Amino acid sequence: MKIDELIALAAEQPTRISRRSGVSRSTLKRVGDGTSEPTLATLREVALALGLDIKVAAHHACDPFAAAAARTLIDASVPENPDNQEILSWLDRFERWDINDPLTLVSEAGTLQGIAYRTDAQFLKLDSMGVSALPEFFQEQKIDWALSGAATATVIMGQMLQGRSIVWHNSATKLDFSTLGTVVDSFDEADLVFIPATATELIGCYTDADLTFVAPVQLVIDLHSLHMFEEADYLTRGWR
Repeated sequence: MKIDELIALAAEQPTRISRRSGVSRSTLKRVGDGTSEPTLATLREVALALGLDIKVAAHHACDPFAAAAARTLIDASVPENPDNQEILSWLDRFERWDINDPLTLVSEAGTLQGIAYRTDAQFLKLDSMGVSALPEFFQEQKIDWALSGAATATVIMGQMLQGRSIVWHNSATKLDFSTLGTVVDSFDEADLVFIPATATELIGCYTDADLTFVAPVQLVIDLHSLHMFEEADYLTRGWR
């Protein structure tokens, strides 16, 4: 059960849950409205009052808004004054962490973006056509997209690179990529990863020879997320 489902369940019987949990009805209402952030202790009391309990587990970060915040700070193609609360929260964190230089920002953002851990990603082993089939596929779907990762770095650096490539796209629904290759179950098996764009991934993209590529800063963040550190360092050598 997700936390919002837990709160919704508590809201169905506010008097009883308030009495049993020791959490006031007004606090329960604010939590339910999203105007108050409950502590873990509060959530556990509410869960116990419902005959449930909370299990806390750490997992790898996979937050696209960290990358969006980094781009907000260093990428001219991204607006400087975001109105997205998730981006604003990451801007506050970067300030609190005293991270402000571009090289550290893209490195941190790549780690926090956690592409390998995205639950909404789809994984593919390409057929012989490779990425050349992507423009026609997305044109037929009428969906905006942009290529990143190893394929884009290969074009920019002028040498064939080993590694995974990424396609960011703006479809909110799951697409059928089986015409492009073999759909596989995991990041480790794939050479191409399709991910729905969530924040600023498609801002600043450009087209060259029918292929659409992400903005340079997004590419560097993605390379860090893919652990292609040497390639990221090469592309940022002029930043120092």
